[in-house]
Amino acid sequence: MIREGTGIEIITGLYGVGTPEQNAIVDRIMGGARAAERFEVYFHWHNLLHELGHGIMWFYTADRPHPVDEEVLVNRFAVTYWRRYGQADKLEKLRETVDDAAGQFTRPVGEGVSAMEYAKQKWGQEELYNFNNYGWFQMSCVADVLREELDLRAVLEQMGCKILTEPPRKLLYYELNAETPEQIVADAVVVLREWGIELPGVSVTFDDDPNRHMCAIDGIEGGMG
Repeated sequence: MIREGTGIEIITGLYGVGTPEQNAIVDRIMGGARAAERFEVYFHWHNLLHELGHGIMWFYTADRPHPVDEEVLVNRFAVTYWRRYGQADKLEKLRETVDDAAGQFTRPVGEGVSAMEYAKQKWGQEELYNFNNYGWFQMSCVADVLREELDLRAVLEQMGCKILTEPPRKLLYYELNAETPEQIVADAVVVLREWGIELPGVSVTFDDDPNRHMCAIDGIEGGMG
């Protein structure tokens, strides 16, 4: 490992327990009657692996890239992980969610500027970090990654991991519920160990803010969303 550390904490918001204003925004962007299911697929299936990707990069990447480029990489990690180990119906639901959500966000920048360009221009500025603007950036990024043809090994190597062995494929099936996020993360730690990637203890913490999703290393959030 490149860095020392004793723990990775994945912090993830919960659906429907935020303020009325927060809940209304989530419902609008996530599709109204379909919002609960889509929230679970996006945040408690895809995004858990996204946040774990930040933890991998903390421990295995000597020189981390610009945060926007890291966001692209960890989204690639989550997508390629689920392509190898996940259910096809959930990948399709993820694709449907990000495609539909794109039309629900208020675009914070003109048509000639991509979401990645906008995020690099505004990184570290308060304007970026609300549910609309940051959500538009992230879901645009996931939509772009879903159109790529990369595989998990290539992405892990991009993230700084030296892969000496490639384990066989297997299906990790989940009926998403309150207990699933912790199981998904625990299973991912086991899978990564099969690839030769060792991590310190990994935990999941739930938050009442549906917009709070991040990775903390040894209790330091470090802006990894």
